[in-house]
Amino acid sequence: MRSPRSPMSEPATSLPVPAGPSAARELIARSEAAHTSGEHLEGVALAEQAVAIALQADDAALIAQAHSQLAAHRWRLGQFELAVRAGRVAAARWQALGGEQECDTLCLLAISYSELGLQDEALKAATAAFDKAREHRYDTQTVRALNRIGVCFDRLGDPAQSEKFLLQSLGRARELADPNDVLGALNNLMATTISAFYHHRQRDEPEQAASALQRARQYGRQAVSLARRHGDAYRLAVTQGNLGEVLGLAGEYDESHRVLRDTVTQAQQHGYRAVELRTRHNIGEVLIQQGRFDEAIATLRDTLTELDHSDQETTRMRVHSALYRAYKAAREFEAALLHCEAYHALELHRAALQSHAQARLMVNRMDVENALLDGERARLDAELQRLRSRELEAEKLQLEARTAELQRDTLEDQLTRLGNRRRIDEELPRIFARADPAAHPLCLAIADLDHFKDVNDRFGHGVGDNVLRAVAQIFRIKTRPSDLIARMGGEEFLFALVDTPLPVAQDICERLRAAVEAHPWNEVAPGLRVTISLGLCHAAANDTHRSVIDCADARLYDAKRNGRNRVESSPA
Repeated sequence: MRSPRSPMSEPATSLPVPAGPSAARELIARSEAAHTSGEHLEGVALAEQAVAIALQADDAALIAQAHSQLAAHRWRLGQFELAVRAGRVAAARWQALGGEQECDTLCLLAISYSELGLQDEALKAATAAFDKAREHRYDTQTVRALNRIGVCFDRLGDPAQSEKFLLQSLGRARELADPNDVLGALNNLMATTISAFYHHRQRDEPEQAASALQRARQYGRQAVSLARRHGDAYRLAVTQGNLGEVLGLAGEYDESHRVLRDTVTQAQQHGYRAVELRTRHNIGEVLIQQGRFDEAIATLRDTLTELDHSDQETTRMRVHSALYRAYKAAREFEAALLHCEAYHALELHRAALQSHAQARLMVNRMDVENALLDGERARLDAELQRLRSRELEAEKLQLEARTAELQRDTLEDQLTRLGNRRRIDEELPRIFARADPAAHPLCLAIADLDHFKDVNDRFGHGVGDNVLRAVAQIFRIKTRPSDLIARMGGEEFLFALVDTPLPVAQDICERLRAAVEAHPWNEVAPGLRVTISLGLCHAAANDTHRSVIDCADARLYDAKRNGRNRVESSPA
């Protein structure tokens, strides 16, 4: 949601839409300039036009550049999921093209994943960027990857390790005399030492807390000074917002309010919605520290209302926590309890929101991969036509085989060799069209591996991949060729059991569950145990495939809630 005071509220309609690669390059250059000046709403409009032209021209380098710009602007506007979507397209293109831009895109993906709460994905992207930068001796990209690794450790609750990586990044950035990367390191050092302050204060370690706050102030003063000289409106707003929080924690309330209110004004002018909402929360926190509880409550309630129109879940949780403490201090216990309950409800819901974001992004990743496969298939089809006209039979047969292989790849999950989401989308409507509750009964089941994240965390992603392959093989053995089995994403699988009444489908699901539990998982990894939960529904007359999937998903939730490693079923 844009600020009504933003001068860039209608950027897309005021810009011409030229055509051709040279026009795309001009738009990308203007988008880069908008990024430098902090005009990110304008930058998004320019980058989106560049993307459209680059795709029409089918120019891989321009497609990569335009998506990189779009991702960078989306991230600064707080549109983290959209930043990941654009960044993935850019990363796939840069990987094929080569060069340091792939490292920069991986760094952007790392920080975007981190903001979405997907810390494993974030650290994976950051370390991949570091490894590639070090391998090719990209000094600037090494600095940025170290910075992103530091941010990941801060979000994982390890500010000490975070500060070590960020100090390495700062030292190397100063050696390269790069003001952008020096500023990025200083700002993130300020943020992680604020985390360290809270960490030590919670553990009743006043000396360490005071030391962390002093370091945060030093980093913050340097960062704000450099941001002012550099002229980057976004970084100035972010660094000032963090410094205002530090000043409030240090008891310098007047200066804190001045800095924070100036930050809100800047954020509103430029459309930095996430920065604005975080800063308004910080103003409320400073008012609580001053004992100005009524003012704090009014500020925080207004902020909470604005948060209803955003996806800033972390900030929403912090505002509820602050309102709980403000109402409690004001002895309004009923209101305090409501916000305490809201905070804990959000905390419980947060994992589900992150899982949903991860699922959406997994679908997006598959879409990107399929788009690349479709592009390659189109190229091969064109080449095939050329060969037909020249009657080069041997080459034609080879290309036909490759085209058929690509067709299979678009419908097959590469890890498990089961069907993928595209196959579900193509086949399930046809299966439902043939189904009849009396003559051709149909049941849908959704299976999910229990505690699969723990498997990856304890044994590593290599073992996790082997588990998925083994489970897929069990499913193939225990079902019929006529049944549709597909990996929906992550550790979730769908079964369409054709010509199968509900009691028989229940027996099949129970056999699948028992077979997974009885598998010799110790041979995969010592101490490994794997179970699955299944939700099952029968398709009644006039049911759509989407409604039956929703029903099976609800029964799967029941199975998880009732203890896992079980089958729950009901008619659709």
